[in-house]
Amino acid sequence: MRSKYRLGIDAGGTFTDFILARANGDVQIFKVLSTPTEPTKAIRNGLALISDETGLSAAEIVSQSDLCINGTTVGLNALITHTGAKTGLIATRGHEDSIEIRLGHKEDGYRYDPEYPPATMLVPRHLRKGVNERVISDGSVRTALSEEDVRDACRYFISEGVESVAISFVWSVLHPEHEMRAAEIVREMMPDVRLTIGSRLYPQVREYTRTSTAIVNAYLAPILQRYVEGVDAYFRELGSKHPVRYFQSNGGLALGKVVADQSVYAINSGPASAPQAALDVGAPWDEKNIITCDMGGTSFDITLTKDGKANVNKNIDFLRYRIGIPMIQVETLGAGGGSIGWIDEMGLMQMGPQSAGSEPGPACYGQGGERPTTTDANLVLGYLNADGLVGGRLPLDIEQSRSAIKTNLADPLGLSVEKAAYGMFTIVNNNMVNAIRRVSVERGYDPRDFVLMGAGGATGAHITALAREMGISKVLISKLASGLCAYGQIISDVKYNYMAPAPLRLQGAEAAQTLDGLFNG
Repeated sequence: MRSKYRLGIDAGGTFTDFILARANGDVQIFKVLSTPTEPTKAIRNGLALISDETGLSAAEIVSQSDLCINGTTVGLNALITHTGAKTGLIATRGHEDSIEIRLGHKEDGYRYDPEYPPATMLVPRHLRKGVNERVISDGSVRTALSEEDVRDACRYFISEGVESVAISFVWSVLHPEHEMRAAEIVREMMPDVRLTIGSRLYPQVREYTRTSTAIVNAYLAPILQRYVEGVDAYFRELGSKHPVRYFQSNGGLALGKVVADQSVYAINSGPASAPQAALDVGAPWDEKNIITCDMGGTSFDITLTKDGKANVNKNIDFLRYRIGIPMIQVETLGAGGGSIGWIDEMGLMQMGPQSAGSEPGPACYGQGGERPTTTDANLVLGYLNADGLVGGRLPLDIEQSRSAIKTNLADPLGLSVEKAAYGMFTIVNNNMVNAIRRVSVERGYDPRDFVLMGAGGATGAHITALAREMGISKVLISKLASGLCAYGQIISDVKYNYMAPAPLRLQGAEAAQTLDGLFNG
């Protein structure tokens, strides 16, 4: 019997979006406030809302769905707030500090700023343990692995309550046996710990990138494992006949076990589905050059597709951490509906990146928020319906918005509430335009050759101003715009990335045979 439904869930920082697609082609969108401290609660709330609206129980929907897909910000939030697992690193002795040295890299814009603080280390110095072993660049062993050093590291990790361990040795991609043996010892002495092996996760030359990627993965693995186990268990209770799929940063779906083991792939899982959704929406007009702007409550995410293909990045610095695995390029900045307006030390108005999120949310939500946000400005300017959001289930209080803007911005700057609100609107638009230029102009694309597509609940109030500033003549707004990423999830396919090292000269039949063997293996 053919399944009746397909369910997509996109958990954002402020709202969690649900797309319910029926076998006959009908698609419905639902939206609830996110619950950052208890992510699975928002899923329960959303299914309860769907039940109220459709008359179908959560069990009916889930048990009769061929796919239930979840895009989550759990990993991203843990990385932003530095609330991941207590992680230890086992590295080649003398290379424990490669993640702190960072190849001498300093972020653009801060290269000559001596006061710019270093990145927060996900593994503190005392939990980075060096062991005697050395493989050189031809893959031969110069120094055998000291198993006792690995055991000493494990004993220390146990005493420190380490939850997750990353192993990354120099040139391990050419001789992984040392990492494999170290992993066996860790599993023997710490059977309950989450384990990430650098040469398995990211089998590419470049020690710093491999080590940093392994650490990020290890840091997030216990968080994602608990989340996946909670979601999977809940859907099994509802009678799901198929395992939940999770959306990955590479633009495809994966099983929960894969996401728990390779958590680094789930960092930007939500907005990574935007290119697929944008191409589907643009198909009737044969639009394949699309810039998608997704403005939610917390962030503003931009993706770009050229000739029907999304930009993919490798070896990028994401939130100041080097990540090697392929990811859909998503330019993110703190310019959502909940972005807070404030006055800097120069007496100038600024917007974000701080966000009111969903708890307490913008002042107009009436949940205790006292700081003025983009949503408050849009409400005062008449760009939002005062009757409320999410179908009127979230009423808005314009007087709370006016009070927050007056107290925090208008009075200190000597402006009327309306002028202050328009200033907030203009500044946040300028921030978003600069981000659009980063994914287009700075990569050699002329934005005037693209269509601008709106996604996210807050984008509609800003999209035409952005298009005007960028010189873009065509804007597309789908009826599913406020849940576009959730829609992108339900029309996406399974995707796994496989990588292999091949340090060789590209000449002669032998090199071709080696590459063929890697591709066909």
